[in-house]
Amino acid sequence: MNLKNFETHVDAVILERGLDYYASGSVVSLEYDGAEWVADVAGSYNYSVTVTLSEDNEITDTYCDCPYDRGEYCKHQVAVFYTLRDEQKSGESLTKKDKNKELEDILNTLDKTALISMVLEYAKNDRRIKEKLFLRYGKQSNLTEHARNVIRSSIDMVKRRGFVEYADVNNAVDGAYSVLEMIDDQLDSGNIQTAILFCIAILEEMIDLINYCDETNGTVGGIIGEAIGKISEAIGEVQSNATDNEKIFDIVFCHIQNKLYQGWIDWQIDILYALIPLCSNHSNRIKMEQYLSKDKSSATSEWSGKYEKRQLQKLQYEILRRFDSEAAADSFMELHLDNSDFRETIIKNALSKKLYEKALNLCLEGESNDISYIGLVRKWKELRYTVYEKIKNIQAQKTLALELLQNDYKYFPKLKALYIKKEWPDILKIILDTLWKNSRSGVYIEVLIYENLKSRLLEYCKEYNETITSYYKHLLPDYKKDVAIIFTKYIRQKADIANGRGHYRRVCDLIREYRKACGKTAAQAIREELVHENARRPAFLDELSML
Repeated sequence: MNLKNFETHVDAVILERGLDYYASGSVVSLEYDGAEWVADVAGSYNYSVTVTLSEDNEITDTYCDCPYDRGEYCKHQVAVFYTLRDEQKSGESLTKKDKNKELEDILNTLDKTALISMVLEYAKNDRRIKEKLFLRYGKQSNLTEHARNVIRSSIDMVKRRGFVEYADVNNAVDGAYSVLEMIDDQLDSGNIQTAILFCIAILEEMIDLINYCDETNGTVGGIIGEAIGKISEAIGEVQSNATDNEKIFDIVFCHIQNKLYQGWIDWQIDILYALIPLCSNHSNRIKMEQYLSKDKSSATSEWSGKYEKRQLQKLQYEILRRFDSEAAADSFMELHLDNSDFRETIIKNALSKKLYEKALNLCLEGESNDISYIGLVRKWKELRYTVYEKIKNIQAQKTLALELLQNDYKYFPKLKALYIKKEWPDILKIILDTLWKNSRSGVYIEVLIYENLKSRLLEYCKEYNETITSYYKHLLPDYKKDVAIIFTKYIRQKADIANGRGHYRRVCDLIREYRKACGKTAAQAIREELVHENARRPAFLDELSML
């Protein structure tokens, strides 16, 4: 997409709104930072837009931090595209004035006194700047406190009535990003403890932030994940010295028992995994194993309690495997078959060793024990089917495949392969009758298509008109007239309840699909009928005019 013709790649409505923003001067700033163009666009909120251009003005990358997600480009980006193009000289590329370099040149002309005065003035007026200065240049002993202040100051700047809105989340986490960027410097300097304390500050403040912000785009969760990764990286730098080993372990281990992780078990587990290398120290290992084996009664539900127990058992297994032996780890799994992950592993190991009776018994036992958990029961049945395949128990395969087929089409070809040709028609009828009762599952349709049962597929589309858009290709050319009837009926249904540009546009998309199915003449006919019937809906007529 090039600045010269970007209009052809943007939705018409978004293009119109972006042009309005451009014309009204909503692009309040535009500058080149040495790699990309950065613009601020004013609206109900202020949004930041970035655009990367190639030498011939191809738009190679662009981003806006607004919440719009219904298309590839938003109105703010379009407004910036127009602004960029407008600033071009005829036939020439945009003049790239790097304001960072310009600022550097200005600062180089100032003496030390002027620079100190300027920094003090800005620090006085902006708490974030002051805390960042302390963080970067303050005493090592106070850095953790300043790191936490940097994180909080960014949050406080955008928090309104105790909540951070979606549009402000990126600004709220600016301080956390600043601290995150300094962790590598601390590691490079050998300050492992400070690096880990920085991570802990980020984790505590970000997990707290999640409770009062709109986390729709996962920004805060992403920072939490990065901080946990840095903890793992820092632990990898810890030397084998017992004192250092235990000190770092205790700092992280104490943090992980914080109540803030209630409801966030996966992050807690990830940090515990990061601690495993330090369990080579006997003292650390005892603390870890005592914690892992301790009954956790804080779970919010039976399911979450079982999930937490399962994850902690996997941690115990990993410690045994790493520091004792594979045999010790395998024995631990055998003793904890209530852990579905362990049961699955043992079944698969048994299959690989051709211990089919053991695998079969474990599957059947799992089905019985986990009867309240549909997903687990299905998993054990699928593994049981694999056992039947291995031991060539045809009758058992037939019975179980018919059951599993209700929710998974992959068992249909398997089932068909088990019957001789003359038996198949009767079995197929049983399958179709059974699947029809749950026809909306999708498996029924896949079977009809596989068996080329067009008449049944047509009846299905008549029953559920909306499915014609997905399956008309399998009905043509045999049932072209019927396809046209179903299509037009569905288009009319959607047109009758359409209300607003979005709905009108979807009706027009249906007509375009109808044109692919039944030709231009048929599509033009339904379009003209809708134009006549909707004379008092100008927005609808506008959309229809684009067909």
